[in-house]
Amino acid sequence: MLAGLLAWQNYQTLADLPQRRVELVARAAMARYEAIIDDAARFLEGVSRLPPLSAGPTDACDEMLRRAFSLQREAFGGLAVLDLEGRIRCAATDAVRAARGDAFASEMVLAQLQRAAPFTATLQRSGAYSGVPVIVTATRLNDAAATGPGAALLVASIRLEWLSQPRRVPLPEQGSSVWFIDDAGQSIAIGAVDQAAFPTADDLPRVLGARGPVVITGANGIAYAYQAGNLVDGLRLLVATGADADIAVAQRRLGVRLAELGVFLLAGLAAVTLGANLSVVEPLKRLSLSVQRWRAGGVFDLATPGRAPMEIRELAQSFSQATASLAEREKQLRTATAQQDLLMQEIHHRVKNNLQIIASLLNLQASRIRQPQAKAEFQSARDRIRALATLHRHLYAHNELHTINMRSFLNELCGQLVAAIGDRPGDRPHDHTPERIALQIDAPELQISSDQAVPIALIVTEAVSNAAKYAFPGGRSGHISVKLTTACDESGDRALLVIRDDGVGIPAGRAETETGVRDGIGIQLIRGFARQLGATLKVTEDCGTSYEIDIPLRHARETNAEPAEIAAEA
Repeated sequence: MLAGLLAWQNYQTLADLPQRRVELVARAAMARYEAIIDDAARFLEGVSRLPPLSAGPTDACDEMLRRAFSLQREAFGGLAVLDLEGRIRCAATDAVRAARGDAFASEMVLAQLQRAAPFTATLQRSGAYSGVPVIVTATRLNDAAATGPGAALLVASIRLEWLSQPRRVPLPEQGSSVWFIDDAGQSIAIGAVDQAAFPTADDLPRVLGARGPVVITGANGIAYAYQAGNLVDGLRLLVATGADADIAVAQRRLGVRLAELGVFLLAGLAAVTLGANLSVVEPLKRLSLSVQRWRAGGVFDLATPGRAPMEIRELAQSFSQATASLAEREKQLRTATAQQDLLMQEIHHRVKNNLQIIASLLNLQASRIRQPQAKAEFQSARDRIRALATLHRHLYAHNELHTINMRSFLNELCGQLVAAIGDRPGDRPHDHTPERIALQIDAPELQISSDQAVPIALIVTEAVSNAAKYAFPGGRSGHISVKLTTACDESGDRALLVIRDDGVGIPAGRAETETGVRDGIGIQLIRGFARQLGATLKVTEDCGTSYEIDIPLRHARETNAEPAEIAAEA
């Protein structure tokens, strides 16, 4: 980590070289050109104090400017004095004197008349009177009245070719690109420059507005470092140096350093991996294989090599002790589970026998009752108890103590319900007459928890019993169908139980019996058991009676009202 941090810091140092270089070059260039322009400003200030410039004959003004111009002929392209309205009053060169009385051909100079700055500058790619690139400067005359007649400005043009010439020592910006930029956005290169290094129109505001050096990739795909600074009011200096070479060197050195670190790291990891494999991984693999053999039914074999760490040997010893304890506990649990299963089977068997005895007693008692209405009630109670007895028999007979196979259960339950009225399906061996009530069961091999099987059994008992007893009066024939289907939606697994007959129907829970029309509790029980299941019940009476119960299937036991509570509510 420390080596990587040092490599990154070294990279940052090398990558920052172009910015530090352009900053140094820009400082030197700024100092040089500021000194030159300051000299020119002081010279112009001294000239501006001469009395003939602001008043008196124009010939005397011309002569004074010619003398001053002869002292700085190499630096200046010309000198001129403007009046308050920006017209040429006098000049040092013939080309400017020829335009005496005309407005000076520079918008910057005319704008200077309304500015408070004592000295300002702007660029001209081609001087209006000299025809060469110049910096046009303007200085207020110290003795000029703001509103009275006379001269107002002293204008001078500085030759750029003079600025770009070395003075006894090489220019500090040699090897770099330097431009003057004025407030109007004009730029003039100083000396030989790389034209591709000049910022694009989008990047130029960012470069000029930055407080320090910036690195930007140019339109040619090459990176340059830039530094800008203010020379005087209205004039800026921009310096650009190439940055691609330094960045490439920094990236190359960083890549080499990272490669070296990677090799060292891989070598260290290989050594650590080999040592860990011999002393830790291999012993753990042997221990894991021993555990797998033990889980498969074998004996836990404590086979750890002597070179394994002490912690692994202690771990293996702990596993050995734990497996011995688990084996003993598993043996006890198997014995307890077997005993519990036998006990549950015995309980279900005894419950089934008791329920059958109760059903037989009710049947015997019903046979002794002479009142048809009371006899029918005893028979209904008998059928419900028989349904529960059948359910308990399925619980222990099929070795499924918590779930019921709905196909076999519904076939047996519905068969015994129809048989209870004396019309056993398929039990007509002596004649070929068709069954009076045809029973059709359609159910999948679906396992439903016993908690849900109890209310489903009682719903089927009520619906099928009512249909068999009351839907086909007067010896009519018909069909009873019980269909169970399953589906899955966003809320989970669901079962749809449909019980339908094509009889006369039982409107509003009222049945016609041999004793007359009476109210039954069957539909009330069906609604109660549907609520216990959390199901939706739909009863239709169209060419018979149809019950559709949409049941959400539960895979775990949930607290619900007991069937006895549902019956009590009914």
